[in-house]
Amino acid sequence: PALSRGLWPAVASYRRGRGRLGPGGHRWRHGRPQGARPGAGHGSHLVPCCCTVTAAVPNPLASTAAARPQHVVLLAGNATLTATALLQAVCRRAAMWAAQGVKPGDTVALVGPADLDFVVGLHALGWLGAAVAPLLATAPNPALQQQLRLVQATALVIGSGLDGAEVTRLTAIAAAADVPCIKAMPAQGTAGDNATAVAERFWPLDEVRLVLLSSGTTGAPHVVPVTTGQLLFSAFGSATRLGHLPGDRWLCCLPLHHIGGLSILFRALWFGASVQLAAPFDAAAVAAALDQGGITLTSLVPQMLAQVLASRAAKPFPQALRAILLGGAPTPGALLERCRQRQVPVCVTWGMSETASQVATTWPGDWDGPGDCGPPLPFVRVQVPGPDASGSLQVWGPVVHQASMVTRDIGSVDATGRVRVHGRDDDLIISGGENIAPFEVESVLLAYPGIKDAAVVGRADARWGERPVAVLVAAAGMRPDDAALVAWCRGSLATFKVPAQFIWCDALPRDALGKLRRKQVLPLLHQGVGDV
Repeated sequence: PALSRGLWPAVASYRRGRGRLGPGGHRWRHGRPQGARPGAGHGSHLVPCCCTVTAAVPNPLASTAAARPQHVVLLAGNATLTATALLQAVCRRAAMWAAQGVKPGDTVALVGPADLDFVVGLHALGWLGAAVAPLLATAPNPALQQQLRLVQATALVIGSGLDGAEVTRLTAIAAAADVPCIKAMPAQGTAGDNATAVAERFWPLDEVRLVLLSSGTTGAPHVVPVTTGQLLFSAFGSATRLGHLPGDRWLCCLPLHHIGGLSILFRALWFGASVQLAAPFDAAAVAAALDQGGITLTSLVPQMLAQVLASRAAKPFPQALRAILLGGAPTPGALLERCRQRQVPVCVTWGMSETASQVATTWPGDWDGPGDCGPPLPFVRVQVPGPDASGSLQVWGPVVHQASMVTRDIGSVDATGRVRVHGRDDDLIISGGENIAPFEVESVLLAYPGIKDAAVVGRADARWGERPVAVLVAAAGMRPDDAALVAWCRGSLATFKVPAQFIWCDALPRDALGKLRRKQVLPLLHQGVGDV
């Protein structure tokens, strides 16, 4: 119904610029289509309200509930919600928050654990037409206060899954930032039953749905708005690469304050697929969930996948598992080789918050170009501006908020269109005028037995400008000899890329997604002295 009655007329309208079309091809004004009786032909007592932008699509949750009312769409622990039950919980929550003043155009910060209540809150705010700014509850007080101001939050919603002490702390932070605080009620309760129902509201394609904070590897956050159109085209592009079946179930173990986890919720929303929540990540729990055989799709970062593989020995994954979307950080070659040998259905992907997730992705089981990210998805194009074969990657298409952007990722695009990412421009080490991509050196080091984790950063050098230094984590009971590591590196790297120093530590600083925090690695350089 969403496709035949809403999406394609709306997209056609968006392209022609002639105004927004609703169900039946009618033009919408003042809450109903011109030339149609109120409520006629909508299949629901909820009448979409008026939008003044040029194109909009029906609320995808309402579409799924109409098409597959008893289909289970959300699983969390022992709780399951059908499409109808989720829609009812969302409408109750939306009515309650509308009565407290939340309205279209607001930006509401949402803080809480990645549970059923969080998902209901996310969709309830979307039902009202508010943009959602998911924030990490465990962030320090000053950081969280700064984030509320950065996203220009009009309200803060505190999830019901947090304890009393956390609620008190977050309430005080919101007050310090002069942001009204709203306490969420349990998703399966009766709160909101007596509030006035809020009618379905179409989503304008250019309306902001998410306001995210992205910091790359630098740690300095910047605001990234993500629109309906970006999420829609990203979801459809992802489905063409990964496939889509009516019985699909996503295992979501990525954080829901990050585009990696949020994109799973929106893909499932558009296609009526099921989502099984499994955050925070636990390798043994994820391995057990995958082995049960009901999961068809999941998304992991390389660090997560390595832990899952280690917890499962060498047994094959169930045939039901069609694809493991692997991104969020560069994938070491040694990990890819393990996946190839064990026939793990990985799809290496490159994307970012600014593109609503994926840009380029390999097909499941595609080993033709090991080390690259495959071709771009259907609704996006990638190139390297200028005459050089390698440089900052440029992305354009409807998955980009402003149509095109030059990323901070350094890479190349081969003659067949496959994208290879070498690293970020702010990570490059320049030694004697030569560029060194840390990931290239890290991949070589991680392939050596006994090295569990590796980070390569630049250290100031009076002669060469910078020299690469490797900060390493040894596997349990193993610590390779430095001289052996030098010989190993020289077998695969140019001399100027071989680390000048090896420093050993217990663990490297990584965020919740497993991304390396390079600025936090730099202080570790003081733990080692002397050159190799």
